[in-house]
Amino acid sequence: MLDSKAIIANNGLNPNKALGQNFLIDETAIKKIVELCRCDDSPVLEIGPGLGALTEELLKHAQKVCAVEIDANMVQLISANLGNNPKLSLVNCDFLKYPVERIKEEFSCGSFIVAANLPYYITAPICQRLFDSELNISRMVLMMQEEAADRFTAAPGAKNYVPLSVIAQQLFDISVGLKLSPASYYPAPEVNSVVLVFERSNRFTPKDFSKVVKAAFAMRRKTLFNNLQSIADKAAVLHIIESAGLSPSVRAESLSPSDFVSLSKAYDELIK
Repeated sequence: MLDSKAIIANNGLNPNKALGQNFLIDETAIKKIVELCRCDDSPVLEIGPGLGALTEELLKHAQKVCAVEIDANMVQLISANLGNNPKLSLVNCDFLKYPVERIKEEFSCGSFIVAANLPYYITAPICQRLFDSELNISRMVLMMQEEAADRFTAAPGAKNYVPLSVIAQQLFDISVGLKLSPASYYPAPEVNSVVLVFERSNRFTPKDFSKVVKAAFAMRRKTLFNNLQSIADKAAVLHIIESAGLSPSVRAESLSPSDFVSLSKAYDELIK
């Protein structure tokens, strides 16, 4: 298995704090993460492969691995160590700017698995893009800081229950696959990390679900009636809320994902 510490030392590298570079060095954890991916003979999109320790293990099992890495230095090192593997497609790009159409082409529009070690500062934007992209993702295994993980599993009424919580819980069944201490990384972060497993739920999700959820949470302390006026007029908003069997005075933070499904269905029917 690739020795990340040795690679850093031998190449005179300094992990980039601005990019949130904390490399996973726990070999047991790496193997467990690949097990959670259940990627035997399936294609994998890896976001932020870093030095390639997880990439190397994924390549032993996956049909192919498309690894998207923003840091050109990391891309050069992965290419030197793993570039001869025909199953590896290595892309030097910011994932947030990597065209969705290119991803679809990479996987021939079929289903695939996502694996990633997500820096805290960019966890939400990357996940939101994955949720909004309509990519054919069957499963995601994502490493993130514990605080970020708590948002994905937060219940209605919790302070950290946000639009991302609602959208994630509607699209996926989410479970904790693994908990990691700072010692699993180099350099060690100051907080614990969690590996979350996202299994595609196949629950019916209305076309404008994400739009309605984000509008409903726009001003957290405002009522649903007030917030939804950003996407429809007052009469229409009242009709939407009543059609969903909800009170106009309720706040978004108290609604379940299924409540938002009802709201979104009513909205979609109204704007047909």
